[in-house]
Amino acid sequence: MKHFNRLFTQRRIFWIFAVIMLVPNIFLCFTEHLPALFKVSYILIPGALYLVLLNLSRKPGITFWALLPLHFISAVQLVLLYLFGNSIIASDMFLNIFTTNSGEAFELLDKLAPAVVGVFVLYLPALALAVYSIRQSDTLSPLFRKRIFMLTMLMLGSGVLVYTPAHRKAPHRARLDNLYPINAFNNARFAVHSWKASKNYKRTSRDFDYYASSTHDPRQPEVYIFVIGETGRAGNWGLYGYERNTTPRLSARRDVIHFDDVLTQINATHKSVPLMLSPADALDFNQIYRQKSLITAFKQAGFRTAFISNQLHNSSFTDFFADEADCTQYLIAPKNKPHLHDDTLLPVVDSLLHAGATKQFIVLHTYGSHFNYCKRYPADCRVFTPDRISEINRKDRQAMINAYDNSIVATDRFLDQIIERLAQSGKTAAMLYLSDHGEDLLDDDRNRFLHASPVPTYYQLHVPFILWFSPQYAQQFPTEIQQARERHTTPFDSRVVFHTLLAIGGIDTDYRNDTLSLVSPSFHLDKRYYLGERNTPIPVQYLPFDEEDYRAFERRGIAPR
Repeated sequence: MKHFNRLFTQRRIFWIFAVIMLVPNIFLCFTEHLPALFKVSYILIPGALYLVLLNLSRKPGITFWALLPLHFISAVQLVLLYLFGNSIIASDMFLNIFTTNSGEAFELLDKLAPAVVGVFVLYLPALALAVYSIRQSDTLSPLFRKRIFMLTMLMLGSGVLVYTPAHRKAPHRARLDNLYPINAFNNARFAVHSWKASKNYKRTSRDFDYYASSTHDPRQPEVYIFVIGETGRAGNWGLYGYERNTTPRLSARRDVIHFDDVLTQINATHKSVPLMLSPADALDFNQIYRQKSLITAFKQAGFRTAFISNQLHNSSFTDFFADEADCTQYLIAPKNKPHLHDDTLLPVVDSLLHAGATKQFIVLHTYGSHFNYCKRYPADCRVFTPDRISEINRKDRQAMINAYDNSIVATDRFLDQIIERLAQSGKTAAMLYLSDHGEDLLDDDRNRFLHASPVPTYYQLHVPFILWFSPQYAQQFPTEIQQARERHTTPFDSRVVFHTLLAIGGIDTDYRNDTLSLVSPSFHLDKRYYLGERNTPIPVQYLPFDEEDYRAFERRGIAPR
């Protein structure tokens, strides 16, 4: 013990803590595209800040424990760097922490063992050492603290001196608020503000009214189903030219219209799904706090509405919109299963279709191809094997792809069964399917994986979009179907869902914009937008794509615009 005490003096503990706190800054200097001079400031200015904070107490362990929120953010930052390869933890990533259920989190963390273990190895011993520091009788000497103060001033002055020319050369990237951890805390603050605003949604949208009405024959039985996909990327669908026929049933249907060049407006579920269901879009996301959803528009027009979800509550706008339906149901898995397969939704659909309502609008929120992929399909959809992985790495990539493709096979069968039910109903009917976002699957040398990364890739943006119309609908509204077919190669993004479904259902409201409806002769969309950090709209062509993304776009014959 005496040897341990001599080895870990308060001064040595002080420097250990200073180095640990600088670890994220050091990694970010290598992962971010920062001007060379700014990288010097990226170390010196935060380093000076850490020294000042640690010097506030004569026992550095007290300050280190007091900075626990910073260590938590730094730990998350390091895991995200391992997962995505670059970028500061975004505000949406903080919101993902609040809106991701524990089952999903454990499924992911189980496969991120190296990053999680590394974070624990870095921070848990440091926190234990901080306890040791607090319990020791000796303290930092006044002379040591004075020298640290002088070193802090030297580092801060040098950092500011280098920062000035760096800022002049690259004013948009070399900014003080772009220094870690300032940027991370700003994003966390924005996330908290957004979370509070969403919690007030029922109050801020209380007086909203679509004044919606139906233009279709009130005696004509109608049913429209919107299937919200999860983590389906178009590149792995046989329907979109994938070398594997992962969509044999849909591919065999001549009445299915698939759209080749569709991008999501954001790669995170808690925003991408609400953007499909509301008039809000990437150009003006904040209007979502004041408006109700597509469900209310159909409801006001005389439709019996239902929202059936194979996902758990997450207190996001998706849940708020679901509550607007006449019937809202979340399927609950048994304790021994984290999630049900999507085909469990089919008996509920059967019940709704036989409920007797003349006009019906049904939203189905599926679990689709969300990680862990091998748990998203029943045994009879296990077409590609092996499909089990122990951890996320290049060695197990083929098994991971096999599992992901099997989940698409399950989605193909599910959609085919929905279509079959609608066809057998004999009603004027239509189904629209769109995935909320895509997924990275270690596709290239960047080794990108999953979705919701602050810097999106082609694989996260390009999503499958499908329309199907019943023979009765085709007989009554042939022009609408012809308009849709003519646009199967037209570039557009997910903002068209709201307006297209209203037009298909014959719902008249001032909030319907036919220039964004695929079944309208007025359809016209110049640019596609992505919802960037802090809800800033970014034209797709200005996203910071890597060369690998441009090549992926070109292979699919589409342009990032």
